[in-house]
Amino acid sequence: MCQFVETICIQDGKARNLRYHIDRMNRTIRQFFPHLTSVTEADLLPQIPQESGLQKARVVYSAEGITERTFAPYALRTIQNIALVEDNDINYAWKSTDRTPLTRQREKAPHADEVIIIKDGCVTDTSYTNLCFFDGHEWFTPDTPLLPGTMRQYLLDQGLIKTRHILATDIPHYQRVSLINAMMQLGELTLDVSGIPGL
Repeated sequence: MCQFVETICIQDGKARNLRYHIDRMNRTIRQFFPHLTSVTEADLLPQIPQESGLQKARVVYSAEGITERTFAPYALRTIQNIALVEDNDINYAWKSTDRTPLTRQREKAPHADEVIIIKDGCVTDTSYTNLCFFDGHEWFTPDTPLLPGTMRQYLLDQGLIKTRHILATDIPHYQRVSLINAMMQLGELTLDVSGIPGL
């Protein structure tokens, strides 16, 4: 059965960027489950635990509609080093529960904490985040992501980042890279580009 998932940041009992999750979920429903009605905020998270700090909400849905909602405390991963891996055939255009294409990339660099996936020479994503690169003045996100994330779109809409075609060979021209996803904001987890091996 084809299943999809939304991972939503809950901060002090309030969902962050919920509209972006609803929009992506409804695009997926129209594509794969046209018999289902569009979801609303009340459908997605009818009850949110009112707890302080960060929680990760995980909402799984399929042809039967929403089948699972879970909440768990969230702690930022420690990423100290990152490696480049290449896969010209990878495809993860929809946020499926089947993350096999992404986990395979992590397995290519077992000694690294995370990987940057290169497809046809272009920078895409890590195995679990979008990317933003800082050139000393502005932040840029690759225009070739595997999966355009909700935080990425929010930052674009706010004018905090810009899209740019970024090749693997362009990475040394930047100073830092920030990993972003629904749970991580711009600048929250960054690494110096100079520390990426193979550049």
